[in-house]
Amino acid sequence: MYSPCSWPTSGDLSLQTKRDGKDFIIPLAPPIFVTPDNCIDVSAFVRSGNRAFSVVQQSDMSDYLFMLHAHSPTPQQLNYLASCSHRRKGWEKSMRDICELKLKEPIWRQSPSGS
Repeated sequence: MYSPCSWPTSGDLSLQTKRDGKDFIIPLAPPIFVTPDNCIDVSAFVRSGNRAFSVVQQSDMSDYLFMLHAHSPTPQQLNYLASCSHRRKGWEKSMRDICELKLKEPIWRQSPSGS
């Protein structure tokens, strides 16, 4: 777990799964996104219940070892979720504020000087 790792760069490795009835293919070689510890976070594709996935290789990957490591959320993952939630709440507040604006007359009828 604490050993450095590298990813194949051939483009011949992917993880295939389904989410909400749709097929998803996640490129693993090279990966599109990695965590700070050079792993790939597939938690966005995980839901409770039975799930299946396939790791598909299209060339010789015998120099590599692949494993799925299930764990409690890391502090980085929790911080990311908190920042997403904070941005979403900010966006929702902005939209509420815009919807609650009460203008004396439509903005397109106002003169540039505001009178």
